[in-house]
Amino acid sequence: MTRSLRLVLAALLLVVGAAARADAQFETPNRSFHNALTFRLDGKHQAVACESCHLSGQYRGTPNTCFDCHWVRRKDDRFQTRLGNQCETCHRPTSWTDVRWNHAAQSGVALNADHRQVTCESCHTGGNFRSASVTCTTCHQKDFAATRSPNHAAAGFPMACESCHRPSDSTWRNTGGAGFNHNSLFPLVGTHATQTCETCHKNNVYKGTPRECVGCHQAAYTAAQNPNHAAAGFPLACDACHRATDPSFRGSGAATSFNHNSIFPLVGQHGAVTCVNCHKNNVFSGTPRECVGCHQDRYNRTQSPNHISAGFSTTCETCHRPSDTSWNNGGFNHSSVFALVGNHATQSCATCHKGGVYKGTPRDCIGCHQPQYNATRSPNHAAAGFSTACDSCHRPTDAQWAGASFNH
Repeated sequence: MTRSLRLVLAALLLVVGAAARADAQFETPNRSFHNALTFRLDGKHQAVACESCHLSGQYRGTPNTCFDCHWVRRKDDRFQTRLGNQCETCHRPTSWTDVRWNHAAQSGVALNADHRQVTCESCHTGGNFRSASVTCTTCHQKDFAATRSPNHAAAGFPMACESCHRPSDSTWRNTGGAGFNHNSLFPLVGTHATQTCETCHKNNVYKGTPRECVGCHQAAYTAAQNPNHAAAGFPLACDACHRATDPSFRGSGAATSFNHNSIFPLVGQHGAVTCVNCHKNNVFSGTPRECVGCHQDRYNRTQSPNHISAGFSTTCETCHRPSDTSWNNGGFNHSSVFALVGNHATQSCATCHKGGVYKGTPRDCIGCHQPQYNATRSPNHAAAGFSTACDSCHRPTDAQWAGASFNH
């Protein structure tokens, strides 16, 4: 081979090599050079083949807007531009599902957790995004009609669903998440908290349900016999005696808020008797609160001592304590008037209170013992001029009067 031929071949090899090296730079995954051009390759654009955008090897004049490439060329907008042609306002090149459009900020309608899970077409039927209704019943009319617990239609519930249901609730069903607050109308406490809706709302009638106890419990009021509420003239304001928070409206004290002690303390014997003992024939209104109002007959027939002839006060509690276990053990303290010691402690009441007379009974010794003073001869008290203050020589605590305390 001649020198000139070798030179020509070498030149050809250099040209071919240079061309190969030039082509190789377009095959490299590193497309950073593209960022210096009019269209930056971000996200998904970095992985697509050049031919996807540069059709038929044509590079000059390739469109650089989302709309021109994805609609004018590719027709890949499933909403057919009804949402507008500014794709980049919602979609980012990292992924088409990575949407930054805010439904609340840009449409004025916030989407709760459940609404964010449904497809756009679930609310925007027929691809209508411009005039979709924002009222709940537009979409949930069938749910409203189908609800049976309670039956919304039969109950006449408003079709403004949001008056009871909050869009922010995790479930529309009444499992505690509902926005309706029954306590704002009628507190569900005590036994009311355990009842079904139908217990109070008969035949799914909710409007006009009474809020006063007697509106629902008139039959129970009328049927009550222990005591007989109607005969006793008890008020129809049930909560005057019964607490709504009680676990049962029946019972003996624990179930009612009525406090008998606020009117008349039930202590001693009163705590053990039945209501009818004091409230004859179920008459409660006007029952006397003074002892003698109920115990006049006992006062009259008492003979030991005879209260009437003794002129005892009819204010029984001056001698008898209501807290005593028996009325026979009176609360009267004789020592507060005259100390019963020595011989006095063994005498009957009649010994000092002759003829059942108690009022005016003398408290000084001579008042009762003048005959003994006059009759005494050893020594003769009257002749000796002894003082009539007997206790100057005799002690009331002595076992007998003959053993005087005088110390000669």
